[in-house]
Amino acid sequence: MTDRTLQSLRSEIDLLDAEIVRLLEKRFAVTRQIGQLKARGGLPLVDASREIAQQQRYESLAVASGISPSVVTGIFRLVIDEVVREHRAV
Repeated sequence: MTDRTLQSLRSEIDLLDAEIVRLLEKRFAVTRQIGQLKARGGLPLVDASREIAQQQRYESLAVASGISPSVVTGIFRLVIDEVVREHRAV
């Protein structure tokens, strides 16, 4: 592998990482709206049945994409934990 190929692939990863961050920004914007709706409606911060369904969905998406389900669910666990933290602050 040449240095040029390695640099090109690393540049592609950098672009993908930036896109992941942009998508997270969009996701958090939506979950903030959900948090505000829950707060106004007196709804619980955590919907356990939704979390279970989402975990199963993440696992299926991971398998279909050839990615370790534990990696994908671990990433989303971090995201969901941050969402709940933000909802508590509302």
